[in-house]
Amino acid sequence: MYRLSAYLLACTVFMLAVLSANAAFTERQYQDSFVSWMQTNNVKYDGKEFNHRYGVFKKNMDYVQQWNAKGSSTVLGMNIFADLTNAEYQRIYLGTKIDASGLLNVAAARAFDRNFNIKALNPTVDWRAKGAVTPIKNQAQCGSCWSFSTTGSVEGAHEISTGNLVALSEQNLIDCSVPEGNQGCNGGLMWAAMEYIIKNGGIDTESSYPYTATGPNKCRYNSANSGAKISSYVNVTSGSETSLASAANVNPVSVAIDASHNSFQLYSSGIYYEPACSTTQLDHGVLVVGYGSGPASSSTTATTLSGTGSATSGTVTSSSGQSTTASGTSASGTSASGTSASGTSASGTSASGTSASGSSSASGSSSASGSSSASGSSSASGSSSASGSSSASGSSSASGSSSASGTSASGTSASSSTNLQRRSRYRELLDR
Repeated sequence: MYRLSAYLLACTVFMLAVLSANAAFTERQYQDSFVSWMQTNNVKYDGKEFNHRYGVFKKNMDYVQQWNAKGSSTVLGMNIFADLTNAEYQRIYLGTKIDASGLLNVAAARAFDRNFNIKALNPTVDWRAKGAVTPIKNQAQCGSCWSFSTTGSVEGAHEISTGNLVALSEQNLIDCSVPEGNQGCNGGLMWAAMEYIIKNGGIDTESSYPYTATGPNKCRYNSANSGAKISSYVNVTSGSETSLASAANVNPVSVAIDASHNSFQLYSSGIYYEPACSTTQLDHGVLVVGYGSGPASSSTTATTLSGTGSATSGTVTSSSGQSTTASGTSASGTSASGTSASGTSASGTSASGTSASGSSSASGSSSASGSSSASGSSSASGSSSASGSSSASGSSSASGSSSASGTSASGTSASSSTNLQRRSRYRELLDR
């Protein structure tokens, strides 16, 4: 019995030694990183929660180190989601997963790509630089990404049409588009939100109907505070990157993507590429605000949920050419900040108004399947929308890159004296 116990003890010590040798970081490095991260993001925990979050943080830190060691063009970092498990991240921030397999139309996509003159488009587009995208917003802990994607496209269309960029109310959509099928913080669809805006005759401004990250609550829309309106939207051909590029050339486009992966949760910089990205299981609404070319791959630019106070700036540049499919909607006018998947073909809608000249095209930009865009009084030359999409009179869209703008969470650091006190307290918890 003694020999067996000694043997088991020796095996345990050996295994611990192996695990320690294989660890990417020392315990002190984990502790220093966690404490620094907490202070940067102004995060606090009680004792029990602290120990749990510290364990999750360590696992994410290892994942980031292992991913970045591969030399991928996608660079991960310990952003504001670094203390969440992937399951928690999906549950809190992503919308209801939808099956977009019925939106894929390979024959139509190939026909569009074969017949459309991609050379007629500009090689790069960035609607942010053109002033058609509002600053990064904060979705907070509410599955309302679809509302931010919708306001983003409508804001963009309105700005292109009128020259006036107005931040629109996500809360208005969360509270009032339930009859169209949306479920507030439990998820929704961008084209359903656009249907609401059309039927309602407008959408309130963000200042008059501020975001609360709750709901759906009682609808408080007031036509006197309406900031923009659209009359229709059109769908982008599913599976066609050329179709998405042509739509994004006219105005920002709302899309839905698969944002469920750890690599998306912990994205920091570079061109995003996730081999396991789904073409049909979509769970996040974003806004395409631009397109262009990047190292070793064409790219699409989008904004993420992470905030300006974290490791990321709020934008994601994704590679095109992947077999991913996104489904979503975009309206010309406002832009929301969100995230984009590399090479995703988005299915959604975009609303546009009086369009700008649409002669620009993107090389290898991702396509939107079923994404709709609303057209206004004048259309841009060469800016044809996806086949089969319906056009609407609304605000105009200009040529621009496809990008997504959505919500962002930012964290402010505490004062130096408070930080020192917290650091001492965190050390006590870590040393227990």
